[in-house]
Amino acid sequence: CFLLSLYFLLNNMVYFIEWEVVSLNSMSIVMTFLFDWMSLLFMSFVLMIASLVIFYSKEYMMKDQNINRFIMLVLMFVLSMMLLIISPNLISILLGWDGLGLVSYCLVIYFQNVKSYNAGMLTALSNRIGDVAFLLAIAWMLNYGSWNYIFYLEVMQNE
Repeated sequence: CFLLSLYFLLNNMVYFIEWEVVSLNSMSIVMTFLFDWMSLLFMSFVLMIASLVIFYSKEYMMKDQNINRFIMLVLMFVLSMMLLIISPNLISILLGWDGLGLVSYCLVIYFQNVKSYNAGMLTALSNRIGDVAFLLAIAWMLNYGSWNYIFYLEVMQNE
C-alpha cells in the first residue's frame, strides 16, 4: 500500500468506487470507497502496525488458548479502521467508527478481570462521544442533500 500510495501521488490518481448494495423502487443504498494517495498511505500504516501486533502476539500470548479469538478481534479492528479510512460517506464512517468501538471494547476486556472491565466501560463511553459528533455531522449534512462529504469540499472552501 505504501508504494501504491506513492504511485497515486506521483500520477495524481484517485479511484472513487460506488457499490450499489440495495435498490428498491426509487431508493438505493450505495457504499462508496475513495482510494487516493492519502488513504493508501494511512492503510499501509494500519496494516504495518496490525501485522506487528499479530506477529508479536504469537509469542507474547503463546500459552493463551484463545489466541485465534484475539487474532480475529485484531483483524476485525483493522477492517473497521480501513472502512473508516476509505469511506467518504458519513453513514459508512459511522459504521466503521462503531465497529472500532465494539471491537476495541472486546479487546480491552479480553483478559476478563475487574480492571479491564472498568477500562472497557471507559472505552465504550468515550466512543459514545464520537458517536454524538458523527450524528451531529450527519444531521448537519442533511442541509446539503447527501452524506458524501467529498462532493461538498469546494462548497465549504468557498463559504
